Amino acid sequence: MRLEEYILKRKKEDGINEFDRDKRAENTRICVNYVFEYFNNYLETTAGEERTILHDEKIEKYARTLSKYSAEIQEWLVDMYSSYGRYLNQTLPRLINDPYFLIYDSEAEFRALSYELYPKVIKKYDFMKTQSEMLFRFIKDEHHARSLISDEIAPPHITDSIDEWISKTYLKYGVNMYDFCSEYIFEFLEEPDRWPKAHKKRSEYYEEYSKSDSKYKMSKSFLYDYDFKQKSNLFGLDSLYREMPKKPFVKGKKQEIECVFMYIYCHEWANEEQYWEEYSEKMI
Repeated sequence: MRLEEYILKRKKEDGINEFDRDKRAENTRICVNYVFEYFNNYLETTAGEERTILHDEKIEKYARTLSKYSAEIQEWLVDMYSSYGRYLNQTLPRLINDPYFLIYDSEAEFRALSYELYPKVIKKYDFMKTQSEMLFRFIKDEHHARSLISDEIAPPHITDSIDEWISKTYLKYGVNMYDFCSEYIFEFLEEPDRWPKAHKKRSEYYEEYSKSDSKYKMSKSFLYDYDFKQKSNLFGLDSLYREMPKKPFVKGKKQEIECVFMYIYCHEWANEEQYWEEYSEKMI
């Protein structure tokens, strides 16, 4: 309401008769108070309520982005956002740098990672000092969310035996080997410096870029193509398999992992379905 509307409303509520000369002094005091009430109480309260409504709308909008997490973690993330305005579901996963995170399958691994991340987290967010247990639970839930296999987003069919291996591993250990391989391939192909020289070919952009006067650096992933038709150490599998934790579900599965790598590369990266047929006939 505007000032004059507010005064009219208050005057009616209090039954003020401004033409009563006997109450002129009292009415003057009351009407002056209406002005103070309007600016000090009414406007401030209304603005505060509007801010609360907008804040609630932001919280509801944020909550709708958290459906992949459990109810407990969703509630915690919303509470942290409401109190401190931080999108922890976006920032905390970026601190997880272990390339083998998706093949974690024990409480001890999740707990050790939470101990490792805790000093980094509280250095960035002071309010997380009392949230060590929730950090641990979030890490477990993040692993579950990124590994989830559902009827709607089940891994594609590769071969019967590999499909069975992926399914049994997920059901018994909560590990999604297809997603692990997919994340590995993405990172590997983005870093040509990791490729053996025999596996590295100049792309169609290489000569054009080397001759140009561009001041902008082009990503090496554009300057080189990976030679996926090599016969050994495809996608750096030799060092990966040697260094990765020796879990029961990966022992003796080097060939299976290579097949999943090749399937992902041919179907999700290079549009080489024809080569996949050639490869699978020889290797599977």
